[in-house]
Amino acid sequence: MLVHLSVENLGLIERAELEFGPGFNVITGETGVGKSMLLSALSILRGDRVRSDWIGSWAPEALVRGLFHIQDSARTELFSDTLGIPIGDGELLIERELRKEGRHRCRVNGYEMTVALLREIGSQLIEIHGQGGQLALLRPVGQLDILDRSARLIAERSSFAEAYASAREIEGRVEELSRDERGRGDRKRFLEHVVEELDEAGIDKGERARVEMELELLEERDALLELVNRVRQTFVEDEGSVLDSIGSYQREFEAYSQLHPAISDFASACAEVEVLLDDRLRGLDTIEDDVGGDPGRLGGLRDRYDLLVRLEERYHRSSDELLDHLEEAREELSLLVGSDAALPALREELDERVEDLEERAGLLNRQREGAVEALSLSVASELVDLGMERARFEAKLDRIPVTESLGGFDERGSDRVEFLFSANPGESLRPLREVASGGELSRVMLALKRVLADSDGIATLVFDEVDSGIGGRLGATIGIKLQEIARTHQILCATHLPQVAALGMGHHQVLKEVIEGRTVTRIDLLSREKREQEIAEMLRGDERTERSLDEAREMLSRGEERLGQFEGDLA
Repeated sequence: MLVHLSVENLGLIERAELEFGPGFNVITGETGVGKSMLLSALSILRGDRVRSDWIGSWAPEALVRGLFHIQDSARTELFSDTLGIPIGDGELLIERELRKEGRHRCRVNGYEMTVALLREIGSQLIEIHGQGGQLALLRPVGQLDILDRSARLIAERSSFAEAYASAREIEGRVEELSRDERGRGDRKRFLEHVVEELDEAGIDKGERARVEMELELLEERDALLELVNRVRQTFVEDEGSVLDSIGSYQREFEAYSQLHPAISDFASACAEVEVLLDDRLRGLDTIEDDVGGDPGRLGGLRDRYDLLVRLEERYHRSSDELLDHLEEAREELSLLVGSDAALPALREELDERVEDLEERAGLLNRQREGAVEALSLSVASELVDLGMERARFEAKLDRIPVTESLGGFDERGSDRVEFLFSANPGESLRPLREVASGGELSRVMLALKRVLADSDGIATLVFDEVDSGIGGRLGATIGIKLQEIARTHQILCATHLPQVAALGMGHHQVLKEVIEGRTVTRIDLLSREKREQEIAEMLRGDERTERSLDEAREMLSRGEERLGQFEGDLA
């Protein structure tokens, strides 16, 4: 439950610190003083969407803190696992910092947290009932939620939803593969041709550059061989060849090498040149071997070069890039072949999943069929207590049409629920959304919350003027119902009815005042005397009289007597 709420710079609330106890807590105040912003602070703690214009005009940021005490160890462990943080002693401190520039922050027990994670646990900490809750009550999905909560089927339905999501994922894959089956066949045949052609070509890395160089060498064969022959004659074979002349000069200079260092150096250089030339001249034999060999080699190289150029032009890639293209084609072909093989298996798996879902949906349906009558009778009984003795209420269960879903069910199963209502004798039962007035909706919602009180796991329930559209005659009845719900929940209720306010265990009053020319909201926890004055004013307006004070004291006394009847339940 929520034990402490701190609000800074939110709406007209400059600063407020509120302590809430277990049971029934009431909040009162005139219209426009800031009760709605106080309730907005509670929605902020749930992880609901926020607006920057909620921040007070005098401040760059607003801060909302809520300290919760979680008594259920299993829920503490669940929250810890969801948030990924330790929760010591069952205490959960939620902080949301709102900034006008929009970069809001969220912390839980001091750890930075995403709002999405906060929202996962926030909906299990606080439930807010107001005009939005009444609208949700009119939607079939919200009505099915109520039925399942009354039958304690939420966990089972969540398991069904996970199985349903998995089946839909497989269904999407089957549809995708089936839709693209023809296109995949064309693509597969094309890739098979690519792989066959490039495999057969047997391209090597850097091959085109090597082929081009060898082609150029062979195309200059005759000129090269003639040049080699001339060099060999000049350097070796002719009388007075270059090598002979160098050797002769080396020997002549060597005879005078002792006379001058330069003579010795020249003689040594001649010897080195002779050795170097002799080695390089032997390399000419390699040229002759390479270009003077197989005469058909040139034609083969030209054919290979033409093939490489043709493939490059066809695929718009260089020879080296064609090797990468070949690997990519092989991989894609493998995936397509795998997809063809996977489709029958996926269809079989989908059939198995649908069969499992049908079994699960059937079980949910049978449990819901057993719950609709109990819910209808319980709500009708509560409506009698709420002054609607002649009203009729019925929860009607229908099946989802097969054409609108996978196998005749959605993520909630195979059922739809419609709440039917009749306020007066002689009127036929019609959908609640078509016939209920605002006051009637408030009472139906309260009746449902009373029925769900024992099965709800949410500790804190917030009622925003649930008594709207209801006169003072039924105010005490509404308050008693809220007291009964407060046996198992913490209730925070904003009300304009003194009959409801008098039944609360704790009472906060919201006021507006002007400080230094600025209007601000103040929130006070009222003592017994202050409660008497507030309820007296709620009874008679600003003209508080001794009679209205006596009436307020009597109402508070009756409320305290009722509280004493189940005080032990709240301990």
